[in-house]
Amino acid sequence: MSSELERRLEGLLTEAPDPDPGAGEEALHRALRALQPAAPARRGVRTAVLVFAAVAVLLGIAAGSLAAAGALHVSIGQKAKQPPAGTQLKLPKGAHGIAAIVNGRLSVVIKGGFRLEGQAATAVGLSPHALYVAAGIGSSLVAMAPSGHQAWSHPTGGRVVSIAWRPDGLEIAYIVRRGRRLSLHVIYGNGKRDEMIDRSVRAILPSWRPDSLAVAYVGAGGRAVVYDLSHRSRHVVGGAAPVTHLSFGPSGTLALARAGAGIGWLDGARATARGSEVRLDPSPHLVLLPPLRLGGRIRTFDANGTTFAAAVVRAGIRIVAGAPGHITTVLSLPSSARVDALVVG
Repeated sequence: MSSELERRLEGLLTEAPDPDPGAGEEALHRALRALQPAAPARRGVRTAVLVFAAVAVLLGIAAGSLAAAGALHVSIGQKAKQPPAGTQLKLPKGAHGIAAIVNGRLSVVIKGGFRLEGQAATAVGLSPHALYVAAGIGSSLVAMAPSGHQAWSHPTGGRVVSIAWRPDGLEIAYIVRRGRRLSLHVIYGNGKRDEMIDRSVRAILPSWRPDSLAVAYVGAGGRAVVYDLSHRSRHVVGGAAPVTHLSFGPSGTLALARAGAGIGWLDGARATARGSEVRLDPSPHLVLLPPLRLGGRIRTFDANGTTFAAAVVRAGIRIVAGAPGHITTVLSLPSSARVDALVVG
């Protein structure tokens, strides 16, 4: 084997992620089976087969590691099937990324061309500017870069039901279901130092304060709780009526919603979804702007920066997204579809 080839193989080994237990062994067995010739071969052919087998082991290890992490579906030598037109999620103008979970399957599109389709998932979150994607896959929290090559997987011991990435990108707040109990955790953005914040919460998406030093969530009793990371303290806010949604505004004010109203923040304004319209309420002037009428019942929505996304039900389901005044359809679905999560970054 030439020194040049050895250097290339060494480089592949260096770049390969840590394998899942058994992934390397399985890949080695496959490579060894491929080495058994049907008839004697010349030395040059045997050398080529050995080189191919070595590369196959490396690719198998890398593929096994990423597949076990839930980051990618890796296939070698197979042409991927293209979904029918209109069934792929599109990136709206002005957004860095968009992700949706439809019928339990994840779709992600990131500016620059990264696309992930069809992965079974229970929750999804995007880091600031959609630099990374986090998803609940199986009993793990998985994070991946838009390149798809850098991934980590953290075992959670249960199903992740919601994910909120800290505004500075350094931590992730997530809620995991273990049996009948829901608990809130915070983990570093590199998958290290997982910490349980509250062992009994409701399955409502947490919200980070803009300064990244506090996270709000809904406790088991239905009341909003703000956890201060710098002081390791928590305090209950709002009245006694159960909270259904919550969100920090750009100024750090916490908005609460009850009785099924959805809220989010859009370019410094509170966005409240009720039925078929979204009203923008700029703080602190409390002047209602003309609502965005989306022509159907809003099932779920997300607002981030100046970009908005919503799943609208009317003779089917449409996921619409974009800046106000420039809303376009980014995915069309049958009325029987279930939109489990929607996030735009």
